[in-house]
Amino acid sequence: LWQGDLVEPLLALLPLKAIATVPRVSRRFRDQQWRTYSLIARQTGTIRTSTSALLDAVRWTGRDERWSRFDGSSLEAWEPLERPEHEGAFRCRRALYTSRDIANRGPWPWHCLQIHTEDPLNGSRGHHHGGGLTKRLDSDEFLCIRRLTYSFQFRDVNEQVSHQEPSMEGFAAISLGPAGREFAGLLVEPSGIRGNGDGEEETWYELQWWNMNRTDENGTPIMIVKPGQIYSVELRFDWSVLRGVLGSADVSVKSLTGDKCHGRRTFYFARRPLTEINLYNYTASRASFSSVDVRYSKRTPRDVYRRGEEDLGSQSEDDEVLALRLQREWVEEGNSE
Repeated sequence: LWQGDLVEPLLALLPLKAIATVPRVSRRFRDQQWRTYSLIARQTGTIRTSTSALLDAVRWTGRDERWSRFDGSSLEAWEPLERPEHEGAFRCRRALYTSRDIANRGPWPWHCLQIHTEDPLNGSRGHHHGGGLTKRLDSDEFLCIRRLTYSFQFRDVNEQVSHQEPSMEGFAAISLGPAGREFAGLLVEPSGIRGNGDGEEETWYELQWWNMNRTDENGTPIMIVKPGQIYSVELRFDWSVLRGVLGSADVSVKSLTGDKCHGRRTFYFARRPLTEINLYNYTASRASFSSVDVRYSKRTPRDVYRRGEEDLGSQSEDDEVLALRLQREWVEEGNSE
């Protein structure tokens, strides 16, 4: 039937959801899947945008530019990221969730790496950029982060305390750069206790860009997230954007469990070399990460890198020499702290 003359009128009758489902039950449709998709695009006049979207998705895998890949889906791919004992203990382990653990809708089974961070035994609140997992990229070349995808879940182990000083809290943090001197990343932060206008108090949690100031124009969170639910995240980094010393990062988030919701924002990041990838909780909480996939490559001529006018050097200085010089300065700054 799918190979005959009836395929076009049959496609016209089927809803898109059914067309997407048929390959799971029909081998013949699987064989003709891309042909039928092309027919649908031509019938609806979307062949150009469909082709563009497909090629754009492939481009962000780094196919043409031969991007390197770090696959952080296994515990063995990471090294321990230490945390001072007086800031609280932590432990990392593999975990597996099924639909019975959270909800019917979801990426089941969900294999993840779980980081459980505790407060110090003396009763104080621990705060530290560490206590989890890290991947260090030792390279003499200037490495540029291109794309980052992962999914995560978090749980606040002390809701009453965390909402008292939300700016001092941080859960499910993923950061790029040396711990404590990151140039990009995401984390979950409590909202604090807010009035809802009816005389009642309410709280929630926000997925935020790294080191985001609530008072500035970029202080709007990416989206509100709920403890125990699973979210998928994609970050695309554009180093060629000319905005002083900053590059552009497009962040997309969607829920995989619970209510369907999504968020998208564009942020700016300092153009610094990718030396580390870190997963941790800044304060006591439990976070789970899955399918961490990082794409990166050596700096190319179109990747603008400027920290300021003082870094421009002489007009005759080669861009590659300049980038390597700035990279050495960045490393030396970290060693001196």
